[in-house]
Amino acid sequence: MIEKETELYRPVERFFTDMGYKVDAEVKDCDVVATKEDTVVICELKRGFTIELVYQLVQRKKLTPYVYAVIPRPKNMRSKEFRKKLDILKALDCGLLVVLNTTKRVDVILEPRGEDTQTNKIRRRSLEKEVRTRKVSLNLGGQSKRKIVTAHKESLIAALCYIEKYGKIETKKCKDNIKNVLMKNHYNYFIKLDKGVYSATKTGLKVLEDADYKDIVDFYRNEVELCLK
Repeated sequence: MIEKETELYRPVERFFTDMGYKVDAEVKDCDVVATKEDTVVICELKRGFTIELVYQLVQRKKLTPYVYAVIPRPKNMRSKEFRKKLDILKALDCGLLVVLNTTKRVDVILEPRGEDTQTNKIRRRSLEKEVRTRKVSLNLGGQSKRKIVTAHKESLIAALCYIEKYGKIETKKCKDNIKNVLMKNHYNYFIKLDKGVYSATKTGLKVLEDADYKDIVDFYRNEVELCLK
């Protein structure tokens, strides 16, 4: 029995990965974002069909014509109540994926037509930039208690890992996303040693000890050169 929204994520991740998509969770408030070439698919995970789900689908349609609701498979998909829900999804031009409680197989019940809509270009570009910047996928779609690793947080941790290893980092050698977190320094995790040269504060380095970030810290401690151009 599927009891949490996060239990829907792995089956959906496998479903789109098997079709060649790059899958990320918790991207700009979207539970799941799957990208392949110029196609962006957004999925919202819910344990049931709610008004909150409908609202989220309406918002996601502003970003892409390919939007799916994802729910556990209902006991009776021939009921009038379920057909009414399908009518709502059809009116919104959204798809529906159901996850079987036992095998966790994903079945496609309804496909969006995929007709181009008036997307919010600024929000769409922001979504795509977030996906491009992320190198590690550690979030679970639908998660609420664990800290979400955004592209900004990932870049920040990468920079801290580099400084931990080499003592300092030079912006002229960094990729743009690393350069941005160093120069903006929103959390005061970095110290400017010289023009374009930064080290880290004790508070910054302490972030690397946070249990919620252990996997991504372990990754970047082994791949610190990803910070460089």
